[in-house]
Amino acid sequence: MGTQDKETALFAECKWTNEKIDLSVLETLVERSNLFSYKKKHFFLFSKSGFTKGCADKGKELGNMSLVTYGKIIRKFN
Repeated sequence: MGTQDKETALFAECKWTNEKIDLSVLETLVERSNLFSYKKKHFFLFSKSGFTKGCADKGKELGNMSLVTYGKIIRKFN
């Protein structure tokens, strides 16, 4: 978790496994963010192996979620 100001925070989680991240990981991250009273929340999930369709669909639906794969990071810096 990181904060920008009194109203804005970033919540993130990284999974380094050979399994795709599923919807439950995204939901847990969002639930945990509700322990804090920030009005503006941004979410990031970092994955070695990608994301299930359910997780990707929910991420798009939320609009403030970035799903980042290891491959995407490598391509960015090459």
